[in-house]
Amino acid sequence: MQLEIKGAWDIVAVDLSGRVVWKKHIDNLLMAVNQSVRDALLMGTYDADDPATDISIKYFAFGDGTSAPTVNDTRLASERYRKQVTQITNPQAGTVSSAVSLGTNEADFVITEIGVFGGAATSTANSGTLLSRVLVNIPNNSNIVLNIYRTDTCSIGG
Repeated sequence: MQLEIKGAWDIVAVDLSGRVVWKKHIDNLLMAVNQSVRDALLMGTYDADDPATDISIKYFAFGDGTSAPTVNDTRLASERYRKQVTQITNPQAGTVSSAVSLGTNEADFVITEIGVFGGAATSTANSGTLLSRVLVNIPNNSNIVLNIYRTDTCSIGG
């Protein structure tokens, strides 16, 4: 049996008339904390009250850093904007989807990195536990709305 845990991002840019301008799909690397929490759950040592192991999705963060993601990242390279998750669902077993929308004047810079934060994450930059980070190239969004969808899947196969 093989266990696979992975993350993916779907970003949809919509203009002011509601027309889809572009779409991007990006598979990405998950941070080491995801494996550590799974290990703790199986060992019976997981502490739900410990912010260091709380991986509940709370905030999306946006930055202009360009360093390549690694499994040991704990923050974005250069976080500039953060927004609380607006929707989180469990559409099927093994799948968690989260979403956030950026209006035309939110994160109005060239976005080169996006991360998802949990644990003790607040609206303060670099707070909480980084669960996932991806590099992107999204021009400033002064004339578009960005809808960002994040999907985490855990599949068990042969």
